[in-house]
Amino acid sequence: MAQTLNVYLVNKAGDLSGRFEEAHRKTCADTLKTYLEATLGGVAKYDKAAVTWFSGTTAPTDADFVCYLLTSASDSIVATKATKDITLGLSGSTMLSVADKAVVCEVYMRQIVQGGDQRANATTNRETAVANCILHELAHNLCDATTPVVVDIHKVKGGVICREPDGNPLKGTESPNAVDNTTFQTGFNRRVGGVKQYTGAMTP
Repeated sequence: MAQTLNVYLVNKAGDLSGRFEEAHRKTCADTLKTYLEATLGGVAKYDKAAVTWFSGTTAPTDADFVCYLLTSASDSIVATKATKDITLGLSGSTMLSVADKAVVCEVYMRQIVQGGDQRANATTNRETAVANCILHELAHNLCDATTPVVVDIHKVKGGVICREPDGNPLKGTESPNAVDNTTFQTGFNRRVGGVKQYTGAMTP
């Protein structure tokens, strides 16, 4: 029986002084839900998606996704879990924590919404830009953060979200295409058992 793909967004960044407040967060979640449901065609495990701003009332399962929204890379959970030197992504990072045996997935809100400058105004189409960056990290979470690797997200040919963004960061004017959707479908169909998500920082 098909189930709901649950995505829990854990906001650790606040509202960025009003630049990403509740209305923006709702639009972002709705956009991400639309994106994810477009990936589920041909996926037997799921028939719909739900994107929730985590409030501390539900425990994610291995079939769910968890993504932390941090103020900046200086707050990185991934960095605290690394066992060797790593280079964090410009707008987010995803990694398997060996100690926790769980995937840590995070995006850096100030970088996406304010170009890294806490005094800057909000970027255009900020809700979509954040949704795009979250989806990119979820693609890593699904496809290449654990072994066996389904596909290296940065080597997908023709994708919009699944691509190497260095020097060409994801923008709020972009949206996933058929290549991205197929990449997610492949990941879902090959990772039927799910993967444990890191929940150690899921305080609302």
